[in-house]
Formats: sequence, structure tokens, C-alpha cells
Amino acid sequence: MKTTIILLFAATLSCGNRTNTATNQPDTSIDKHTGSYIRQRISTIYQDVATPAGYSYNRDSAYCSQRYYALMTEAGQLCDEAEEMLYDYDHWIDGQDSSDDWSCSVSRVYEITDTTALVDLNIHNFGDHTTTIALRFERDDWYIDDFTPSADGQDDKHFLRQTILQCKQILGKAQ
Repeated sequence: MKTTIILLFAATLSCGNRTNTATNQPDTSIDKHTGSYIRQRISTIYQDVATPAGYSYNRDSAYCSQRYYALMTEAGQLCDEAEEMLYDYDHWIDGQDSSDDWSCSVSRVYEITDTTALVDLNIHNFGDHTTTIALRFERDDWYIDDFTPSADGQDDKHFLRQTILQCKQILGKAQ
């Protein structure tokens, strides 16, 4: 009987981590609001963008914020109904096609708050250029919230909202 109780106690301890919490809980020992963590997150997000593996799953649903993905989904559905084109480029590679030597690296992480951050990316795709993405902290990690944030409001989310309105007008669904 004592052996059974000891084994049950040992099994219970092995199911948790050192803080005696379930292992499926967020790891609070990692500070996800640092430039180095955000750099690593962006590297993970962009690691296979311009490869066949990168096109094998829905990167938008995996790595975009919930509100951004909802806008993209609504705009995409309405564009399909209205027989309009949403994008004539791939926002992940920042172009229509990707060069064989496509690459992406983080040049700067800044304006980090509890819920938002900005990241400047160096993208090589048939030439070198820099672009900025906006991140949103949700679901215990960083997700892309805009591919072209701007202070004047003329960002991707604005484009998606305008596209939704235009498609609704075309379809006679405008309110």
C-alpha cells in the first residue's frame, strides 16, 4: 500500500514542471517582450516562406493575429464572390514571385509594448529592400497584425476594410 501511494505521488509530480503546474501552461520564465525573443519568433515565422514547404499550409491562419486574419478572410471571401482579386502579390515574400535566393532577416525591433511591436525586415527578393511589419501579442505569443503599418492609417488593414466595402458595393450588400 505504501509503495502504491509513493508511486502515485511520484507520478503526480512528474506530470508538472518545477513550479508544480501542468506542463501545458504558458512558460512564464521566458520574457516574450524582448527584442531577442521577437527576433527569434520572426525567424521561426519566416524560416520556410519561399520554399515548397512554406506553401504547403495556411501561413496566414498560423501566424497572423486573429483580427488581421478575420479581415483577410472576409475580404478574400467577398472578392471571390465579386470575382475580384484581393492581392496580386504574396505579402509573405513581398512580391509576386520569389527569387531562388530569397531571404529575410530582422534589422530592428522597436516600440515594444505589452500588446504591440514593430519589426523592420531586410528582404532579398530580386533585390534588397526593407519593410516594416506590425506585431500583436495574443494567445501567448507574437503574431503579424499588419504587413505595411503606417502612421497615416493607409496600412494593410485599411486596404482590407476598403476592399470589403468595395466588394459589398459590387455585390449589392453595402449598408
